Formats: sequence, structure tokens, C-alpha cells
Amino acid sequence: MRGGVRKRGKKWYYYYDVVIGDKRKRIERVGGNTKREAEEALRKALDALETGYIAPTKTTLSDYLNDWVENFIKVMRKENTYVLYKKMVSMYISPLIGSVQLKDLQPYHIDYMINELAKVNLSNTTRQLIYRVLHSALERAVKLRIIKENPCRYVDGPKKDKFIANVLTEEEYYKILGLLDINTYNDYLFYLILQTELELGLRKGELLGLEWRDIDFHENLVIIRNNMVVIDGRIAVNTTKTEESMRTLYISDELKELLKNHKKRQIENRLKYGEHYQKNIIDGIEYDFVFTQENGKHIHPIWLNKKLRNLIKQAGINKRIRFHDLRHTNATFLLSQGVDLKTIQKRLGHARIQTTFDFYSHVTMEMQKKATDKIREILWWQNSGK
Repeated sequence: MRGGVRKRGKKWYYYYDVVIGDKRKRIERVGGNTKREAEEALRKALDALETGYIAPTKTTLSDYLNDWVENFIKVMRKENTYVLYKKMVSMYISPLIGSVQLKDLQPYHIDYMINELAKVNLSNTTRQLIYRVLHSALERAVKLRIIKENPCRYVDGPKKDKFIANVLTEEEYYKILGLLDINTYNDYLFYLILQTELELGLRKGELLGLEWRDIDFHENLVIIRNNMVVIDGRIAVNTTKTEESMRTLYISDELKELLKNHKKRQIENRLKYGEHYQKNIIDGIEYDFVFTQENGKHIHPIWLNKKLRNLIKQAGINKRIRFHDLRHTNATFLLSQGVDLKTIQKRLGHARIQTTFDFYSHVTMEMQKKATDKIREILWWQNSGK
């Protein structure tokens, strides 16, 4: 591909021809104040074309993001991710900067969006997610050679809120267990769920998506492969959150026995309810869930939250504990018993150990204090009497 330069008035211009469909079109741009500047600008333009960069059209950011969500995220990501990203685009990004043409998008537009989001009653974590969605979409545009570079790279995104988990103490946990009447099915089921959760530290969706095929009673193993989620008010079952989340966990003999007895009870319930025992068919697939209502129907995630909230209130525990916080309680218990972070990372299914450390840094600091006390005994005990 060839082009040239020429002087028009006081400015030097560069030009080149491109073929769009079956038509040839001449592109001409200002190159600078001198012939040399114009020739350099021409060289860069031709180089960009040869490496695949596509001259942008008058597409707005909003149009591009909608296309990205519908034709990339919807196809390549899980349904709950698609719904979340679509919400971030439609509610926050497009109303603020969506009218800007993609080719004209600059870092100051991104900065404006971040500043405007700071005025809205959103958590820093949500604002960071909005920024990450835009950053990811524009990275895709760079890969497709729609834009030359991602303007988000020049703007610092919102910082995520520092996370400190609300967890139960051992005393509080046993206090909650003591409130359950295991002679009633719902309390019995929740007792089993609590014991499973506190031993394994599963995400709520992983727990509810657990099937009998996932449990190896002979080897004391549980395979985590499903994730039950609520999408636009309906139940769906996906694969786990990440590849690292698909994991195999060893269980205690005590939990194994609880689960074996529960399987027998579930079979008895199936016989008891007969034709009224419900099958769990979700999106055309039948699931054999471990944790179900007495009539066989799956457990809705909201039930776990409500049940735990009521127990927390009955126990007089003045903490805001969500069901997800039981996962953090599990990790805290493990750390307090000296289990290393790498093992906890694998058990929790975190993709990066830094995530594990960030979540539980307040606990590891207590462990550091204990370590300091131990080394102090070695280094300073001889001088203690002097």
C-alpha cells in the first residue's frame, strides 16, 4: 500500500488509498507543519494498516458495548456474567459516556465516568466492577484492531473496598447449632448444611449444586463441579466460577456418615411421597441434588440466608452474618489451627493466593503475632533474668 504527502496552505497532509468492499477510498489527514512530519505520519498510518488496525467508523461507545455484550460475553461467558455485565453497561457506562464515538474516546472520558460514579451511592467494589467491565470491553476492541489502544490504561480505576470478613466464633457456631431441632426436617437439613459448609467452606451455589454423583464415600472425597445461581429470578446451574473452583475435597469420616445417613433418608422420602416426589429438571437437565426439601425439590439460595438470619437473631449474636460468611468462618478456623494459606487457597477454590491473603490478612496478622512470641521465647529467654 502506498501513499504520499502534499502541502495545502500552511499545513502538510498525507494521504493513502484503502479498499472498502469493492470500492477504493482515499484517506487524507493533516500530517504536520513540515514535509518530514507528514512523511512520518504517513509511515505510521501505513504501518498501522499493515498490522491490521481498522480505521474506526462513527460507532458510539454504547453501540460497541451492546454488541460486545450480546455477541461476545453472552456467547463466551456464563449467563450470570452476561446479565451482570449487561446491567453495568446499561445502568452506568452508557448513560455517562455512551454517546462518545469509539474513535474519539479518551482517558478524560473514563476519568469523568469514575468521578460521576463516585457521586452515586455505590460501593467502591461496584465502581471497580464497572471500570473493569469497560476496561475488558476496550481490550477486546484493541485485539480486534478497532482501536489502537485502551484509554483505560491511562486512568486509575476505583480502589476496591478493603474486605474484612464477619465470622462466627466457635462458641457462636455451637450456640446456633443448639437452637436447631433435628427432629423437624427443615432444622435437620440446615444442621447438615451447616456442618458441611463449616467443614468444606463452599460457595453457596457450590453447596446447593452438589449432586450425589459428586460424593465418593469409599475415598472420602467430594468433587465440586456445579454452581447453582439465581438469574433474573430463576434458578440455573452452571459450572463452577473458575477452573480453580472445580476441585476435589477430602471429607472427615464424621461428615461422610452424616451424608450417608442423609442419602438413606432421602430415599425414604422418595418412597414416602411417591409420585409427588419432585424431580429437579433445570434447563432440560435432571439433577440429583444432595440437599433438597423433604419432597425432593431443590433448595432456593434465599432460604439459606433467611434461615441463618433468624438463627443469628435468636442466638442474640450482634453481627451481620450472611451465609457466605460461613465460608470465611471455615477459612478463619483453618488459619487459627495453623493450616497454611496455599492449602486454604486450594480448598476455597481461589484462582490466586493473593485473593486468599487479602481476604484473611487480619487473621494472618494474629498468626504473625503468635509467631513473634514463639521466636521471642527462643531468642530472649536467656536474657529475661538479667
